[in-house]
Amino acid sequence: MSERLMVVSADGHAGPPLEGYRPYVEASMRDEYETFLVEREEWRNERNRSMGLPEDGELVHALFGAEMVDIWSSQEAVRSGGLSGVWDSERRNRELESEGIVAEVLFPDFQNSNEPPWGAAFPFPHTSPELRLAGARIFNRWLADFCNELPGRRGGVAVVQPHDIDTAVAEVRWVRDNGLASVMLPTGDGDLPSYHDPVYDPLWAAFVDQGMPVTFHSGGTPWLGYGLEAMWVTKQEFMWWARRPLYQLIMGGVFARFPDLKVAFTEVGIDWVPSQLERLDEAYGSPFERGITDVLTSSPTGYFRSNCYVGASFMSRAECEIRDQIGVDRIMWGADYPHIEGTWPHSLPALREAVNGCTEAEVRMIAGETAAEVYGFDTTMLKGISDRIGPMVDDIVTPYEAPPATYAEVDYALGKVSGLESGRRLLGSLMGDG
Repeated sequence: MSERLMVVSADGHAGPPLEGYRPYVEASMRDEYETFLVEREEWRNERNRSMGLPEDGELVHALFGAEMVDIWSSQEAVRSGGLSGVWDSERRNRELESEGIVAEVLFPDFQNSNEPPWGAAFPFPHTSPELRLAGARIFNRWLADFCNELPGRRGGVAVVQPHDIDTAVAEVRWVRDNGLASVMLPTGDGDLPSYHDPVYDPLWAAFVDQGMPVTFHSGGTPWLGYGLEAMWVTKQEFMWWARRPLYQLIMGGVFARFPDLKVAFTEVGIDWVPSQLERLDEAYGSPFERGITDVLTSSPTGYFRSNCYVGASFMSRAECEIRDQIGVDRIMWGADYPHIEGTWPHSLPALREAVNGCTEAEVRMIAGETAAEVYGFDTTMLKGISDRIGPMVDDIVTPYEAPPATYAEVDYALGKVSGLESGRRLLGSLMGDG
């Protein structure tokens, strides 16, 4: 008899409406926060005007084409309020359990006007390192409470601003003491030195001491101005900024100095990893790199295989086919709930379509076991829940076959939107609403 699969999403997003952060704002910052709310509204209105959008349009309308947004919004799960799970604990749990997801790793959000204040995690033009630190602390306090509403099933990823290393080390200890699972460090912040710099060594030591992985996530791209052209360029750089720390940490000798440091790269794709490691390995073996083997005691691929993981949000079939080049035990599937580019509300068919051809052992690692290990979930507890809500293993391992093309969305999903992220390729054929 087939057993059930433990599905842990390595990528989800959460955050309250901006007004919902008020209880977490320190008394000394309350006036500053009210000013931020006004400035942010002005920024949103200017952004939308520059793109020909209504002033009340959300970021999702700026990031994606109208045709895609219309299809997304027409789904019953979205129409009925499923997006509110980004801050509503009960609704979130209901949405994820309906998809067989037993636990998830939670990052800040920014598609639903609920990002950490003052650009603590994502771009905002009117800010400073001091304000970003305050915004990170506000979000982290909210996130700890949100995770505690479903103990053991939400691995919160806090935001830490490392402009002052002693402060950042103290923040890491606070994060662990308050039950959060990881820390997301900023990318694209011109005020910070590269992550190879030894100035960060006390911070890496704190992560190792606390047994906590570091996570880099796409989206922390520098603000590039207004207008559609600026958005198109910014989106091209989302992933690049979050991939850079891989070679900074490897070639900068950080893993050589901290062999127990664990780092994950989430929602940055995984197809880039083999070619990046190949180039790094070539440099490692090249006589042009003076003294490199005296510092790096392993090849870059060796460091990746011992220290790094990739959060394969809305994983594609093509990415799964190169799993052996990356290491099956390095890959963690993610639903990216509740983002339009993610797999919700069709996560299980999307997962099955992605992992065609994998063995049961590989599927178990990719779908949940590796994420549970990296982010410290209690698998015994999760198994008890997955035995109730998880999909049958055979239903996921069995190759996915799309239903007959009886409505127009099939042609749309398989043809016109082929340039979109792979998690949306099957949107039309997976919709049970039409």
